[in-house]
Amino acid sequence: MNCLVCTASALIVAVSISVAAPAGNYPSLPSKVLSNYTPTKVDSHDSETMANRANAFLSSLNKKLRAQAALPLDSPEKSKWTNVPPRGPQGGVRLGDLNEKQLESACDLLAAVLSPQGYGKARNIPLADDRLLRNGQRRPGFGAEDYWLAIFGEPSPDKPWALQFDGHHVAINLAFHGERMSMSPTFIGTQPREFQLAGKKIVPMEKEAPTGLALFQALTASQKKQASIRPKRANLVAAAGRDGFVPDPLGLSCKNLKDKQRAILMNVLKSYVGDLPGTHAEYRLKELQTEIDQMRFAWWGPGEKGGDFSYRIQGPSVIIEYAGQDLGGDPHNHLHSMYRDPTNEYGARLGKKAKD
Repeated sequence: MNCLVCTASALIVAVSISVAAPAGNYPSLPSKVLSNYTPTKVDSHDSETMANRANAFLSSLNKKLRAQAALPLDSPEKSKWTNVPPRGPQGGVRLGDLNEKQLESACDLLAAVLSPQGYGKARNIPLADDRLLRNGQRRPGFGAEDYWLAIFGEPSPDKPWALQFDGHHVAINLAFHGERMSMSPTFIGTQPREFQLAGKKIVPMEKEAPTGLALFQALTASQKKQASIRPKRANLVAAAGRDGFVPDPLGLSCKNLKDKQRAILMNVLKSYVGDLPGTHAEYRLKELQTEIDQMRFAWWGPGEKGGDFSYRIQGPSVIIEYAGQDLGGDPHNHLHSMYRDPTNEYGARLGKKAKD
């Protein structure tokens, strides 16, 4: 099931997407709830709030659904996330099998464990996926119905547990241990790039391309030459099915970046790490700031707005990738990205007091 690209059967769907809402069975109940429900306000993204909302979600489920959603902490399903639809029923509880109250509880949970930026992606990407449905009819693996939520272990404010939100263009893997949390690996994609919802333009991946381009354009001519790998866009190399893989570092060493360039690099990192809530994002960004001298920035493709490009940022504890996709005919309209901390996959070092 794990693969870096979508299946051939998805091509038929992707080629004919429309930003207009399809007819047929659309919108599904998950689509309606994601579109209209405002999650209960989060006063604090602390471990107790997160655990309480996870337990509230589990308590909202009947015995059958709870058995699907609640998995052992060491379940092998944790590493079987994929962007190739459809996923099997072992990967959690399917949003399309939940009632309205259960879906609202799921939204409350996601809003507690993610920042507003992160929740926006978790909400809007499944809604974008609805635009891939054929005439609004259900197609296994596509649409907001076919996203899955799983909780690994028993949610606790002081003991380890984990959460996975997984579907065609989202695979968010969160691990928790007391007041520490991680978000590796996390795959974020979207197709289409933007769509209309209640008369408002929604752009699920609003920052990833512009911030990366801003960094490349801030480089000197010599630095651009060092960063540029090939004139044609590349694809993700550390995506689904590649846990533990660390690519060879490529591109420009960030050691000699000027202060302004470093600030722009931090903005790129925030586009991804900013999906973590509050102090968790701040902690991770400070950690990454200390690694800038050891990071590399690699670029593929043209370096202007509207160009068909991809990039990678890599350091001791980070691999970030962004790339458009050919599937669908327009790489600007089908986007993939990846965030990994190879030292902290699925929360591997959360129980340690200091970074290895």
